[in-house]
Amino acid sequence: MSYPLFDSGYTLWAADLETRLKDQLGASARSLGIDPRLLLQSYYSGYTVAAALALIATRYPAAGI
Repeated sequence: MSYPLFDSGYTLWAADLETRLKDQLGASARSLGIDPRLLLQSYYSGYTVAAALALIATRYPAAGI
């Protein structure tokens, strides 16, 4: 699937996700080794930030979410 070069909705969604990760774990998605494509797929599939965090928790159990 191709994604637009810039999507302000995705930017806000990703920033909210990053904020929650930093609040909960003190680390960013990049520093946790989370694949950025997973975030893009989650957003464009209609996942909420909470659902994306749950997905990250199942795919990256070492993240400790």
